[in-house]
Amino acid sequence: MLRLGCLLLTAWTALNLAASAMILIDTLWLGGHTPALHAVLSPEAVAALEPQVLLTVDSIAVFANGMNAAFSIIALVVVWRGLHRARAKWAYWGLLAGFTAAVIAGVAADSVVGWAAPQVNVISAGILAAGFAFAGYGLFGARAPLQSRRKH
Repeated sequence: MLRLGCLLLTAWTALNLAASAMILIDTLWLGGHTPALHAVLSPEAVAALEPQVLLTVDSIAVFANGMNAAFSIIALVVVWRGLHRARAKWAYWGLLAGFTAAVIAGVAADSVVGWAAPQVNVISAGILAAGFAFAGYGLFGARAPLQSRRKH
């Protein structure tokens, strides 16, 4: 069960890392703009924005997606080295806190733009809930190996 939970957490993290990397590449090197603009504005409205506004929005997007990519890389290490390999309870609780904060930030961001993609939040939360349920059962469940019951 722990392995299945780690695989689900990895899938969620890898999808977030891929999305952030694509946004960073598009914004930094391909001359694109953050997809958030296109989620709430028509192509005509985006084209009508002043260059300083676009630069500001793109700058925030680069920072946020860079932080998301960094968080994802760290999370992958903690999932596989701390949670799966070492069966460390601190890794479970740290990941739960970090991923919960990420989901809350995603929901808050979506609410600011008028719920442009609520289905993404529901699917995201569902994948994480399943991942943590399976990982938690594998780590803390009644049939968990004795090693995982030791205090970490």
